[in-house]
Amino acid sequence: MDTKPDCLKQNMESVTTTHGNVALSKTLDIKMQLYTDRGILSQKSANKSELRLKWLHQKVEKISQKVRRSQTVKQIEQEEVSTTHPNYNVHIFYYAWYGNVAVDGHWRHWNHKYLPNWKKEDKIYPTGTHEPPGDVSSNFYPMLGCYSSKDPVVIDTHMKQLSDAKVGVVVVSWYPPGTSDPQGDSPDLILPLLLDSAQRHDIRVALHIEPYRDRNPINLSQYIRYIIGHYGGHPAFYRMQRRGRSLPVFYVYDSYLTPAGAWKELLSAKGNLSVRGTQLDGIFLGLLVDMQHRYDIKKSHFDGFYTYFATNGFTYGSSWKNWRSLSKFARQNYLLFVPSVGPGYIDTQIRPWNMVNTRHRRHGKYYEVGWRSALSAQAKLISITSFNEWHEGTQIEPAVQKATASFTYFDYEPEGPNFYLNLTKWWVKEFSKKQEGE
Repeated sequence: MDTKPDCLKQNMESVTTTHGNVALSKTLDIKMQLYTDRGILSQKSANKSELRLKWLHQKVEKISQKVRRSQTVKQIEQEEVSTTHPNYNVHIFYYAWYGNVAVDGHWRHWNHKYLPNWKKEDKIYPTGTHEPPGDVSSNFYPMLGCYSSKDPVVIDTHMKQLSDAKVGVVVVSWYPPGTSDPQGDSPDLILPLLLDSAQRHDIRVALHIEPYRDRNPINLSQYIRYIIGHYGGHPAFYRMQRRGRSLPVFYVYDSYLTPAGAWKELLSAKGNLSVRGTQLDGIFLGLLVDMQHRYDIKKSHFDGFYTYFATNGFTYGSSWKNWRSLSKFARQNYLLFVPSVGPGYIDTQIRPWNMVNTRHRRHGKYYEVGWRSALSAQAKLISITSFNEWHEGTQIEPAVQKATASFTYFDYEPEGPNFYLNLTKWWVKEFSKKQEGE
């Protein structure tokens, strides 16, 4: 939880938020005048006091801005339910890999193990696994508790929350049938429930193709056939208009692991495995990490690229300052540019040695800079990292206050558990207005 400096707390004890910075300013001015009139302060100390007062005024103004933003977001929360559809140009990464004892018979992901340090250093870090429900592999604690991703009530709650926030597309991590990430479960067990719930809430579902074992263009084309055959006819299966057709959208994580020449065989119209113009055709988005990946993606014949990571500065692609030039490159080469915005990043409950990549939320300000950067870059599609990647602290799903004997979880206070859903709704509205004006 964010805390205010102790000296600022002491000076604010008698000032309510309804008075704001005006009341505090008057109080400080009166105190300063009294001290000066009585001759208590020397000229030197008076100068120091003036500097301190100036510093306090600046702090109060920052707090007032935060209060005004919080009030704006709360007004959004109190608005009547809008009849407008979600914005299908806003996508959010969704993880359906959680399990609990009540539904699944065992824990999945909430008990994620501590990962080994990829850096060479002598410091000793925690090892082993977490022990839910009190000890979970996240720096935040979910309002729904340690839920199961297979629970229909949980799925429906998630879809309603996203629909209320006007997010149009959930991008679900996908592995081939019978496989999963090391601690998860097969997506096929959950996708039918997700699609049905998404349809009820006017949301669409796209797939995030993970780097499954031995992934290559040959077996991926087979799996695309499987995906289209099993899910392509569902009303909630997401499609976009491109090249005069309604095509499914596939995000391809870590696409750079496969050489551009191999991707070209699948994604080029003249490739030996080409899906272009066939029933397997789609909109394929590669992951851009390094600057060089721009040209690899173009050579691969991807339809566009996304940046995924919520850590500003972690990669070339995730650095906000590069988004305008990436957007320009995309326009010049007829590619889709999908920047990924996130509320923050902290993964020290699974990577305790990775504090350097922590990005504090700052009561929503970090998230807002990401959104502003995406809008400034004239992005036509925006992705959010993430709805519920709890391990990396990028979630906008509601979190609550919780503490154990050994650990205190972060939360969204004082704005409340729904703060990031409401803030997302506000920015989706701004994005929608910008699109309507173009």
